[in-house]
Amino acid sequence: MVERISFDRVADVYDETRGLPPRVLAKAAGFLAEELQGKRVLEIGVGTGRIAVPLQKSGIELVGIDIAPQMVAHGREKGLRSVVFADGARLPFRDRTFDAATSNHVLHLVADWRNVLREVERILRPDGVYFTIFEHSVSSVSPHERYRTIVQSLGWTRTHPGLHERDFPKVVPPARLAHVTHHDAQVPADRILESLQQRLFAFMWKIPDDIHARTMDLLRQELGGTTLNRSFDLEVAYWTRPLVGKLASAP
Repeated sequence: MVERISFDRVADVYDETRGLPPRVLAKAAGFLAEELQGKRVLEIGVGTGRIAVPLQKSGIELVGIDIAPQMVAHGREKGLRSVVFADGARLPFRDRTFDAATSNHVLHLVADWRNVLREVERILRPDGVYFTIFEHSVSSVSPHERYRTIVQSLGWTRTHPGLHERDFPKVVPPARLAHVTHHDAQVPADRILESLQQRLFAFMWKIPDDIHARTMDLLRQELGGTTLNRSFDLEVAYWTRPLVGKLASAP
């Protein structure tokens, strides 16, 4: 049995620590609502419905799947509907029943991510597409990446079991890449360091306490009290059904 990582442990703070800024989220929702009108859409890892809720409210027929009941409960408080509790590698849907499918910030945590994509290929109609939304950072410093680098220098070399959706274009170029919006932001580093201190991100959950403590000490020495440029471009990448098959077969 392949281990699955549930986000229920951070369900109460997920939206405030992961959500896109309101203006950016509105832009993304508006863009996707136009793109997906009249289509049946599946979101794998729907969570609290950050993307699904505004799309459903725009009239998009979107079905979400997830394994985390507390995350979904928060989504339902915001109006999330049409959720099925299921494993992305064993989708409970017939062949060729969706026009589009998406996953976002999910597959890096799934060891058998290729099986998820094979399932996506199976449930997509012949002209269907798989898409993912990602932030292309233009910032010079990422506390999260610095954390990973320091942790590795201290001897913790384990990585995510899967592959992050933002890395898919390096594996198989998408059929289309759409720029949605640019966002400029200056953020106190201490705010990000606090979220790292609390281990609010899945990549931190198995790191030993002593390595985590030492890493945070070094990060605070390096970034504490500073202001960071957290600017990014929001983009949507699309793969046709045949290209999803190529992604699923990637080495």
